[in-house]
Amino acid sequence: MDTTLIERQLREMSDYEKKYSGTLENPKHYSHLEDLELTFSKDIQTPNIVLVEYFFKPEQNVVFLKHRRFINFTEHRHSFIEMNYVFSGTCTQYINGKEVILNEGDLCLLDTNVTHGIESASENDIIINIMIRTSYFDSALLQRLSGNDLLTDFFVNAIYQQKKDSRYIIFPKGPNNRLKEIIFQALGEYLQPQLCSTEALNSYMILMFTELLRIYNSFSKEKEEPTFKKAIISEILSFMEQNFQTMTLEKTAEKFHFHPNHLTRLLKINLGKTFIELSHQLKIKNACTLIENTDLTIDQIANKVGYTNITFFYKSFKKIHGVTPAVYRKKNHESPTL
Repeated sequence: MDTTLIERQLREMSDYEKKYSGTLENPKHYSHLEDLELTFSKDIQTPNIVLVEYFFKPEQNVVFLKHRRFINFTEHRHSFIEMNYVFSGTCTQYINGKEVILNEGDLCLLDTNVTHGIESASENDIIINIMIRTSYFDSALLQRLSGNDLLTDFFVNAIYQQKKDSRYIIFPKGPNNRLKEIIFQALGEYLQPQLCSTEALNSYMILMFTELLRIYNSFSKEKEEPTFKKAIISEILSFMEQNFQTMTLEKTAEKFHFHPNHLTRLLKINLGKTFIELSHQLKIKNACTLIENTDLTIDQIANKVGYTNITFFYKSFKKIHGVTPAVYRKKNHESPTL
């Protein structure tokens, strides 16, 4: 879909918006609207809980909507994950009673059951709401992201920890327009679904969260403690990824000017794993790639990923995957059932 067309549609005023901006002739009646405020339930419930069924069709995992302008959204909570992306202008929210102002290019991720209200948006305040089922967020998105490598796994955990503490996360505008481009492409796919549109939208969501992780990484390096430690750990993990075959605790500690014991404690506290456990995780992950995509023998693969003791390689592999390398290869080489 043409991005120019998407932008034009985002800026166009619906009849609903025209009514409350005072530009619609013979306005229609809108239920649940009183005194320029929108509520989500007739029941006396403060704050209102917006159920999944309010926005989602049974088969939908993700919903894209343009935020309605010219009206205050009263305090409410969601039974789903919501992200608000500011395409232009600003967005003023009150999250758990705290004023949060988003500027153009910012994105706010809200956890379920977070109390928030949104002030009336003006004509230039274009906000894209992205709503995600919690089951899809956890299984389809975060699990796929966390399975890629140690570095991404670390940032996923960091985001979960921050979400646990404050129940929302602000991602500031990134150094480029990549997030905006991805959101536009996903929005286009959502508005005009085509062949394999569900898979395409899933892929766009993975790209979107990948970009958010990169933005998180970029800005965390610019902050002081305690985020400074997170940036250091990310650099350590990146180094381990690149040198998994030959790295040792001593060499890694020397690289980052730590005593080996201090590095061990740092990793254990922040990741819950020792250096040795992370080392085996990396080596076995790369061994799996070779098992799946090459005809090298298991012994050759063990040597290639840095194991000199073949018996220890077999024990480590089975501990992580529950099967021997040979069984793993057989399972991953079997033809899929049609």
